Amino acid sequence: MTSPHRSVYRQIAAELADQADAEAAAQHPQLGRVNAELGLVYLMFETAPLTNPHVAKAWQAAEDARQSLNYGTAVSAGADTARARLHLALAELDQADPHPAS
Repeated sequence: MTSPHRSVYRQIAAELADQADAEAAAQHPQLGRVNAELGLVYLMFETAPLTNPHVAKAWQAAEDARQSLNYGTAVSAGADTARARLHLALAELDQADPHPAS
């Protein structure tokens, strides 16, 4: 059970962790792995610069992945999770160097 003071990102990550455990127990390693990786993505939103356009793209990709997982589709969810991670990494780089060379 999640406590009310936890962020939505942590709540989603906790749900995905529970689902990853359930998929692993059911001998569905791909679905378990994608749930776990997507949970890590949601935890990254805790420190992401929310005004960065890459974060919005990452959020959409993560939500797409979650929707795919609701239908039991690891391939689409894995691709969307990777896309979310890439956008979060780009946002992190933008934050570290707000004036990148052109």
